[in-house]
Amino acid sequence: MKRQPIPPQFRSHHPHPCDGRLPPGLPAELQQQVTELAASTVELNRGETLAHSGTAFDHLYLVLSGAFKAVKLGADGASQIVCFYEPRELMGLSGFSHRVYTTDLVALAPSVVCEFPVQAIESAVSHNRPLLDGLLAAVSESLERAELDQFILGSLTAPQKMACFLLHMQARRRRCGDDTHHFELPMTREELGSYLGLTMETISRLLSHLQAEGVAQIDKRQVHILRDDLLHVWREGGVDLPMPRRKKPQQLKFA
Repeated sequence: MKRQPIPPQFRSHHPHPCDGRLPPGLPAELQQQVTELAASTVELNRGETLAHSGTAFDHLYLVLSGAFKAVKLGADGASQIVCFYEPRELMGLSGFSHRVYTTDLVALAPSVVCEFPVQAIESAVSHNRPLLDGLLAAVSESLERAELDQFILGSLTAPQKMACFLLHMQARRRRCGDDTHHFELPMTREELGSYLGLTMETISRLLSHLQAEGVAQIDKRQVHILRDDLLHVWREGGVDLPMPRRKKPQQLKFA
């Protein structure tokens, strides 16, 4: 992990690393105010941990490139992926509640983040209501995502979970003005299974069935959505995942 401080007068000599990378929807007049609060950029390799669950909450992070997973550790030591983060998303917002990070934030790929000291943010919003409203909107969106995650994990069938996940990926890209039909999954099938509460075998079967039904083309992590309408049919529970074929037991032959 490599941390690079951002000098106070950085913008006067170079483009700011956060420019154009803030969450969509933040008013233009607040963009520069937010970027000026960034203290440094942090570069990470795949598998490196940016923040550990239970440690002091001292920074918010904005993903500039790459992707992250938020990993929750249970009382029994088992881990569960509870969220994925991609560029233009803030990480660590849940830390405001108990002043500690509530998950491990782990890089899924070579990634870069902007680091914002919490004290600087709290000082800025104390006398800037529009900035406070922007932060509250980000917290609200994070809460909405958490509620969606609970819904996906708690009440849906395996095909519905996959459809909701892909539709959410599309919605995220639509907000950022990115291509909603061609994208790369930053996570492995095992990591996606951890998030959706499904086995890796079931994830592979779901992706194969998506392709067989003409809903999407899947090439390793590359996804090409072909039929949005069929994806919505999957989400509404209009399809079942075929059971895997089982090999017939060999019959004993007697001489």
